[in-house]
Amino acid sequence: MSRSVRGTLWVSLFLLMFIGVFASHATTLLEEDFEGGKLNESKWNAKAEWKLIKPEAKVAKLGTGVVDINGGQANFSKKTDFKNFVFEADFNAKKDGKITGFVFGGQDPDNYYMHQISANGSGHTPNNVRWHTRSKGAWAVDPKPFLGGEKVEPEVWYRSKWIVKDFNFKVWVLESETFWKNPAGAKMRKIGDWTDPKKSFPTGAVGFRSSGGEHMRYDNVLVYDIGDNPHASGTAVDPHGKLAATWASLKTNR
Repeated sequence: MSRSVRGTLWVSLFLLMFIGVFASHATTLLEEDFEGGKLNESKWNAKAEWKLIKPEAKVAKLGTGVVDINGGQANFSKKTDFKNFVFEADFNAKKDGKITGFVFGGQDPDNYYMHQISANGSGHTPNNVRWHTRSKGAWAVDPKPFLGGEKVEPEVWYRSKWIVKDFNFKVWVLESETFWKNPAGAKMRKIGDWTDPKKSFPTGAVGFRSSGGEHMRYDNVLVYDIGDNPHASGTAVDPHGKLAATWASLKTNR
């Protein structure tokens, strides 16, 4: 085989590697670890009730900062066009309220979805996902018991995973300490599946919501495309670094 032909083959192989690396790289739509002591207002609307504090739990992935929320109603991300995505976050339903509030499809303070994971002992249908739609300032709620008889305890950190596709919502949970030991292969427990029959909000912002007496904490927000797994080896990586390593290997094997 001539040198020019071999050169052409290596260039072609390199281009295929290049395309493969970038095609497999997960697209992160939003990422927030609440470190730094101050709310990142390039990602979130300013909110006095969102306070960044040091975590009290010894879960390494919580780092040095979590967001503590106690009242103030809903707050939204600056990005407002989320559609068909996966939303992950660690959460802790504190003993005051024993409930959480996850916001999707945010349009404005009077129009959004707000789905609550209501923990054991809550005064609002405990061990239920409370599926809410807020439309023109009015609430509609459809509480459903956790699938499989699952329970979520207050004062415990859990990882949540929501898949939002069109007007359907699915949610899984797992204790954060367990999840972060093996995030790529963690076996989360499905607790809810609900579809909005009114098809209210096809796109919108994400966020959290707390009313008076509902104390909650969150950390490690991650939003990405359905079908991606940013926790998997070789996915959530620097594609330039991976490409360089691949090319170095090819050169060595020549």
